[in-house]
Amino acid sequence: MKLRHGFATMLLLPVLLFAQAAPAPEQSQSPSSSSAGSYLVMASAAKSRARQLFGFFESGQSRPLFAAFSPQMKKTGTAASVATMEKQLGAQFGREQKMLGENFAPDLLYRRTVYSRFSQFAKAKDPIFTVLAVDEQGQVATLQFRPAPPAAGNRYVDYKDKTSLKLPFNSEWFIYQGGRDIYQNNAAYRDYDRYTTVFTVLKDGLPFSGDGTKNEQFYCYGQPVTAPADGTVVLVKDTFADNVPGRQQDTMPGGNRVLISHGNSEYSLFLHLKQNSIKVKSGTKVKQGDVIGECGNSGNSAAPHLEYRLQNTKGMPFPMSLPAQFVDYLADGKPVAIGEPVRGEFVRNPENAPAPGGEKK
Repeated sequence: MKLRHGFATMLLLPVLLFAQAAPAPEQSQSPSSSSAGSYLVMASAAKSRARQLFGFFESGQSRPLFAAFSPQMKKTGTAASVATMEKQLGAQFGREQKMLGENFAPDLLYRRTVYSRFSQFAKAKDPIFTVLAVDEQGQVATLQFRPAPPAAGNRYVDYKDKTSLKLPFNSEWFIYQGGRDIYQNNAAYRDYDRYTTVFTVLKDGLPFSGDGTKNEQFYCYGQPVTAPADGTVVLVKDTFADNVPGRQQDTMPGGNRVLISHGNSEYSLFLHLKQNSIKVKSGTKVKQGDVIGECGNSGNSAAPHLEYRLQNTKGMPFPMSLPAQFVDYLADGKPVAIGEPVRGEFVRNPENAPAPGGEKK
């Protein structure tokens, strides 16, 4: 079965149960072409619905599960194939014994709530990672399930930052990827970027207005990006055009970028910046809070977002990511003296950002 290519699949591991197939380009519909239903993205009803559908899946209730498949999903399997799949999974892994963690995020291209759940199953040696996406009609748009063995050891697991980092923006942003577990961050199993953090901006639970087919409709696009600490700019790339949403380019994976040296072998890397927005040059001295550019959609980016990485070299030897421990910020409205933001949190610097408000009731 073919995996539907959407930005939410960034987080997903490459073992697929069922997912909506991608439409051919000439048949593509806009991300918001369907009318809103009762399960608005990131609303409480959508989250409850996702948990309910996971319950159908986990307990082997194949009939109500298949009935909840979207029309596109039903093209990827039949009621009988879903029943067979659930029996096989039940025999191999048993039933969920304990939920280890969960989070919710919107799909960055479509009006869908993405539910990620990390669980211990009775017969499974390793925890199970399940991803279930729900559209605004309460239908299953994606379903994935696979064992997730622990990440390999890393010499920077216990690393403590020498640089005092502030969040690199002046308003409230949502953590789209962040954390040390795979259900929080798709980079968690890759040593070189395992501590990467991805930010976006949500309003009423959505990253975009209208149909989300233009960069300008994304709330984060063009928003200022600031230096998280004092330093010297050592690398600037600003020649790549921003992509049309849903059409990422792979010629320069990181797109437009800025790299700042903070000393002590700590460097801040910003990726996918907006073309012609970068305010600094190589050699520029920056202070914490200085605007260095704007959030964009360049490189291997399917939708506007800000990707940030703290790393240990300029480029040679090959850089490894370091845990980015931001200081004195708010996460979901609560003060954090020092911490690593995780997927699902709304974060902001306290002195100059509006109060939280990303979820509909």
